Amino acid sequence: MKSKEITNYIIFGTELRYLQDVKEGWRVHGRDFILDNIDRFFAKLKEFDLPVTIRASYELRKQKEKLAKTNSNYRLSSNDADELSGIMDDVRNTLMAEAEGNVAFIVTDKRIDVNKLLSNMPSLMAPNIFDSLPDIAAYDFIEAGKCIAFERPTAAAFHLMRGTEAVLRHFYCSIVKRSRVEILWKQMVDHLRSRQKPPPRPLLNNLDNIRHSFRNPTQHPDKIYDIQEVQDLFGLCIDVINRMIVEIKKARTTEEKKKKALKGKSKA
Repeated sequence: MKSKEITNYIIFGTELRYLQDVKEGWRVHGRDFILDNIDRFFAKLKEFDLPVTIRASYELRKQKEKLAKTNSNYRLSSNDADELSGIMDDVRNTLMAEAEGNVAFIVTDKRIDVNKLLSNMPSLMAPNIFDSLPDIAAYDFIEAGKCIAFERPTAAAFHLMRGTEAVLRHFYCSIVKRSRVEILWKQMVDHLRSRQKPPPRPLLNNLDNIRHSFRNPTQHPDKIYDIQEVQDLFGLCIDVINRMIVEIKKARTTEEKKKKALKGKSKA
């Protein structure tokens, strides 16, 4: 997958048209003139992965080499202009033939900002949350964002459930002071709920809801999501993840205060 701004294609077309329309007296050297446009045209052919047109542009390379030997004030002669224009007409025919085999897909707007889904997942979470996620969870949410942007909602749901469960395990281990657990989603939530000082009830209730309404059905081979449903699920998952990471940070702050207090007592 390659990301290309539409403006790059517009500029490419402008450079092609410029070289086709050259006239006697046009400047050869200098920024934005003949040689500069030829260089940019070749760069765009490479950027857009058009190898057939690159190979077919050998006459354009020869013309460039000839013009590059002229002095810095040189302007196109009538013959230069006719030759270059004719070369570009031929190049354009090859380009159009090759372009017919290349298809560009346009990402359509979603309720969630598409640019953030594709390249800025941290901005869709509360501040400083994404950097606190386990690596596997960060990966899954980045992948889920891409799947939503490219309208692969069922694949996005799988990543959302994996990522959320990874954060739940991280949350559970942080709260109960375990380094690793193999128990299931329901067991973790039930254990957290039974503690003397359980996490906030809305968080646990939301985790139960996601497990019952989405995580379990997602594992069933007949479940298919549409793009609206998975965006709703995305919001639910972001909510519980924000809450879990905040609770982990609170627990760590409380633990650090206790340790400082104990140090103070021991010194006294």
